[in-house]
Parts: sequence; structure tokens; C-alpha cells
Amino acid sequence: MSYDVYGPFIPVIMLITFLGLFIWVLLPGNKKRFDEASQLPFADEGDSNRDETPPNRSVEK
Repeated sequence: MSYDVYGPFIPVIMLITFLGLFIWVLLPGNKKRFDEASQLPFADEGDSNRDETPPNRSVEK
């Protein structure tokens, strides 16, 4: 497998991948999921969607 065999097809594969992702992002069915994900950095620490188990911070002396 060398660049000589697959080299001419790499730009075509990249273009198809880009267009596929572009269309997927713009589909109306994904809007709610993307809106929820965009608010995750602002979520409260006590949010019910998060794991309620506190981290293990015991220190041995």
C-alpha cells in the first residue's frame, strides 16, 4: 500500500467525509441533541444527569 495507489482518491474521500458531516450537522433531528450538548459546560454540579458518587479523596497519614 503506497501513496501511488491511494493518493489520487484521498481528496475525494476527504470531500465525501466533509459533505457527510456537514449534512449530518444540519439535519433538523439533531438540533435538540446539539443544543443540550452545547449547555453541558454550564451545567450545575448537582445536576441529576451526573453521577452522584463523590470522588475518593481520602488521605492516609
